[in-house]
Amino acid sequence: MADFIRRHSIVLSSLLLLVSSFQLMSVSIQDPALPRLGGRFVNGAIAPIQGFHRRFVDSGTDIWNHYIYLVNVEGERSELASRIKALEAQNSRLIEFESENGRLRTLLNFQEETGLSGVAATVIGRDPSNWIRTITIDRGELDGVRPWLPVVDGHAIVGQTTVVSERSAKVLLLTDSRSAIDAIVQSSRSPGIIEGTSFDLLRLRYVLREHEVKVGDRVVASGLDGVYPKGALIGVVTAVSSKPDNIFHAVDVQPSVDVSRMENLLVVIPERSHPKVLPESEVSADDRADSSKAPEKK
Repeated sequence: MADFIRRHSIVLSSLLLLVSSFQLMSVSIQDPALPRLGGRFVNGAIAPIQGFHRRFVDSGTDIWNHYIYLVNVEGERSELASRIKALEAQNSRLIEFESENGRLRTLLNFQEETGLSGVAATVIGRDPSNWIRTITIDRGELDGVRPWLPVVDGHAIVGQTTVVSERSAKVLLLTDSRSAIDAIVQSSRSPGIIEGTSFDLLRLRYVLREHEVKVGDRVVASGLDGVYPKGALIGVVTAVSSKPDNIFHAVDVQPSVDVSRMENLLVVIPERSHPKVLPESEVSADDRADSSKAPEKK
């Protein structure tokens, strides 16, 4: 008997479960409250297991989101930070190129409007002294620059060249106390001399009291000093005063250039200052003979 049950255990178990199912079905039909009682018992038995499973899954998800996954996020964050820094550097360079392009275009427009020729230069140095107002530019003798040439920023006068080397030059700013420009008041044509004060202010001197000068008048170069082109803007009158015992006005002028923020300038070079170099074929035989007789330098 035992051997028969062991050999047919699966079939007998299936029959037993089937009979039990039919029996339970018949009981549940007779008493509908019985299945609900069994459901509550089963739910109560498996509820702790379900709660443990949910906490286990939530804990695993939390660990993944806050620790394991953040390893990749940290790598992505570092990569994005590097890209942002590269883009910021590139954007800064583009802004500088655009700003420089605008300044150079202003210089080009100045040449086209005035008909003056010259070479564009960049400020490469400033005098640290508070009393001497000079700057250094990156153009020199090799570029046709010589002493006492006017320098402008595309709108107004900046100063004039003084000491010139092969590849650089010093520019005496119009605000320096040693600077003097022959000028006129544009509206009334009253003549005077613009002098620097070693500060960011100019003085228009020797304007007669009978000549009209008022705040807001533009002061331009007269061209009589042989350095600055006639009509080039110098500044705007900011104050006018007169003393009874003085025959001249006391006139303060604000320069139209900010000498502390200049970067790109134009050195105005008259065309006659550019020496013409003749080709070898145009040099006469007499000139070549004279040059061959020149003594050697020791």
